[in-house]
Amino acid sequence: MEEVKRNEGDLGSDSSLTTEQVINIVADRPSWQMWAVWIGLMSFMATASNGSYYPAFGGYIPYKQWNCTSVKCEERIKTTTISDISADQGREYLCGNKDAEPLLVGVDFEWDVGGRSTFSMDWNLHCDREWLWTMSGSIGYFGHLVGSLGGNFYDVFGRKYGALIGCIVLFVNNFILLGSPSIGFFLAFRFVWGMALMCAMDAIFVFMLEYTPSKHRAVVNSGYQFFWAIGYIISPMAGYYITSWKWLLVLNSCLVIIPTLCVLIMPDSPGYFLVNKKDEALAKNSLAWLKRLNGHDFDLDRVTLREEGTVVEKRTFLESLLDFIKYREMALQTLIQSFMWLVVGFLYYGFTFTWGSFSEGNYYYSYLYPAIAEAVAYVLMTIPLTYMGRRITVSSFYIIASTSFVLALIPTKFPGFISVEQLSCLVGSTFVSAAFGSVYIYTAELAPTSHRGKIMGICHLGSQIGAVCGPQASLLINKWSKPGTLILFAVLAGLAGLLCIRLPESRGVSTPDTAQQIQARRHGKDCGKKSQAYADENCCEAQHADNAI
Repeated sequence: MEEVKRNEGDLGSDSSLTTEQVINIVADRPSWQMWAVWIGLMSFMATASNGSYYPAFGGYIPYKQWNCTSVKCEERIKTTTISDISADQGREYLCGNKDAEPLLVGVDFEWDVGGRSTFSMDWNLHCDREWLWTMSGSIGYFGHLVGSLGGNFYDVFGRKYGALIGCIVLFVNNFILLGSPSIGFFLAFRFVWGMALMCAMDAIFVFMLEYTPSKHRAVVNSGYQFFWAIGYIISPMAGYYITSWKWLLVLNSCLVIIPTLCVLIMPDSPGYFLVNKKDEALAKNSLAWLKRLNGHDFDLDRVTLREEGTVVEKRTFLESLLDFIKYREMALQTLIQSFMWLVVGFLYYGFTFTWGSFSEGNYYYSYLYPAIAEAVAYVLMTIPLTYMGRRITVSSFYIIASTSFVLALIPTKFPGFISVEQLSCLVGSTFVSAAFGSVYIYTAELAPTSHRGKIMGICHLGSQIGAVCGPQASLLINKWSKPGTLILFAVLAGLAGLLCIRLPESRGVSTPDTAQQIQARRHGKDCGKKSQAYADENCCEAQHADNAI
């Protein structure tokens, strides 16, 4: 529907508005308290990012930092200076090949890391056990995959409880990980961490979006993703200055405290109460809280809240799943978006474990540079999302990333600076980050309120399938082919960009409440409204209600 910007004096005694329209009125000019709550919720993404990158630093294998302690080791390196070798050469020296046996830590060599400890060094996860290090990343993403199925939980029990339970489990789980006696125990609780993270991350985003006026969604979404980049920037800096992998876990627990407190002070979203619980009184209570927070004098007693679209009774879990068969347009959109999330998850998390393979310099700097580029991407993506629309922006991000990966195949290096491969991959990963940040708001705006938790969960399921596979990209590069891996990245990104064109635009269009509305919008039932791209089968009735205000 058209964005509502009316004063209380314009309302009749029997005015009928959606929760979105009321939010557009009372939070049109957010107070500093509203921004403080938003920023507090956004800060959860710093927790999520820092925890996701944790294995790259908490489990770092220093193949360039070791000293020989046996004649066997010294004969292998001969005249080579260890400080001058690359990580790949260090791996080859330590791990051997078909003509040479691997060197044994504590017998043939010792790590030379100045008192630094990582769980990979503590549990000897180098050489033939290196896959357990990459598995520490993948198992967390596999936990994300299972946790993404929790979308139905916060559709049924509420956004607030889904977010709160996830945050509390994250906090406690990190302290359990501190006492890990073995890599098996550690992997088991990294899986739990992944489930809790995804449950909280989806719930907090939907929670925040359903309290955000339509005109501010692009900015709030960009801020939410920007905090992911903040956590990303914190990760290599913390990894460099904090020398124990256990203290890095404590840091991650500290980061979750602020968003947890913000979730505690907020009532559940008015959209959830009205559409999912069919409780107008609770929805008004939430809107009253928002009104007080923003210092607005809007009189909720003079308004009847209505759903956007065909009103349906409370539905069971099975009935809501069958809607994906009944309403094929919703199912097709969800399928396309799931593939887009799968691709961006694979590419994004693939680079998490492969930046060391694309950099010959300092391991920590190799992560810091793309982290800064990612922060810039999240700030700048607000402009095209706001003025160009969601569809063309998201599609362009994928296609530019695809082109960058193709250019990375050019074997040229700028004198004394950076290779075309490194520069192109940096550009490509920046646009992958922008695509990841953009699909959040695009998916949430296309999904109806009645199914938003499920659709966000399904799409995150796709991204986590990609994320589980992503860390193995480092093994593809080391054991298969770096050019072949880049071609795979380019093909997947290009295909996702092309499929995105099939989706409808969501900028300037009211978020749907029901699956029926999605189906009707596809058939263009717009009741002659130029400002409304689509509407549901009851849009004429809704239009008359708007005109009566």
